[in-house]
Amino acid sequence: MNNYFINQIVAIDIFLVSTIAVLSFIVIVYVLLIESSARKRNKGLINIKKNVYEMVLSGAKLSANTCAPFAEASTPQQFLDIAMNRDSVFFNEREQEAFKTCFKASDNMKRIEDAALKARNKWRRIEAILSLSYLDSKNAPNILNRSLSSKDADIRYFSVMALGQMKNSQSSRILVDMIKNGGFSRRKLVSILESFPPDTTSEHAIPLLKNTDTDVRFWTLKLLSQLGPGKHLNEITDLTKDPSEEIRSAACECLGNYGNKAASNTLTDALQDESWLVRSAGVKALSELLGDGCISKIMGLLGDNSLSVLSAVKDALVAHIDAAMPYIEKVYSDGDRMAKMICVEAVEEAGKGKAK
Repeated sequence: MNNYFINQIVAIDIFLVSTIAVLSFIVIVYVLLIESSARKRNKGLINIKKNVYEMVLSGAKLSANTCAPFAEASTPQQFLDIAMNRDSVFFNEREQEAFKTCFKASDNMKRIEDAALKARNKWRRIEAILSLSYLDSKNAPNILNRSLSSKDADIRYFSVMALGQMKNSQSSRILVDMIKNGGFSRRKLVSILESFPPDTTSEHAIPLLKNTDTDVRFWTLKLLSQLGPGKHLNEITDLTKDPSEEIRSAACECLGNYGNKAASNTLTDALQDESWLVRSAGVKALSELLGDGCISKIMGLLGDNSLSVLSAVKDALVAHIDAAMPYIEKVYSDGDRMAKMICVEAVEEAGKGKAK
């Protein structure tokens, strides 16, 4: 009986040792393959770097003939490595532009466009999609727009990132349409679009302010607010009367960032809104828009029943403490207890800020 158990234990030990050996061998081979691939990738980039450096240094005219020795054999992966400087081999701006011109002069553009549309390997397709955003391909917006309907979430995500990299009118329109159509984080779309040329993006976004979907109107206002001064004051002002308090609040924020002082009367009216969210946004917007000039308009809210509104008023007093002092002194003499407490806190916070 004892021998039986001993034999069983020995067999298990042999199995475990064999398994460990096999797994160790697999790991070692995998690491060696990764290192070999990295060396090969690095060597390829170094060769391209030498060719591009010599071409730029010589001032040779970029053409299909001068580019042929290295451009035709280059891959989308190498193009992205160079365009994004994501490898240890660094390319300066002149070298990046020269390589891009050479890359486009060969048949690579057609190959990348085809790969972006129908490559079976997902990651090869994604590399092609990202490459298109750097290549100024006239077909890129249409190809990327089609990729947005892919069932694969990664392909959709990187298609959005590629459109965000392009920053032209066509990509702006596609991304703004996604705010309307959904299927992707609207917050993320706004963060991408806020770096686009403001005028073009605003023109695409303004029609969405009339959309029946509250979320669409809300995120459109957030986008316009980030884009800064624009020509559409009336359209945004209209939304300070929207049925949704979130929309009214976002409209106030947008007007504050727009920088057009013609909006001050609208924002002053918002201080009487039934929603504390809107009143608070109105205070912040007036502080942003008018600076010191906001104090006379917001002091009446020191008796507000919302802590959020009172906090916004205090923050405005702190930000414009010198202009606020005459009003604060008046509160000290005949204000109520809550108003006095807020003014004291504002003076203390402003003093700490100046001390720093």
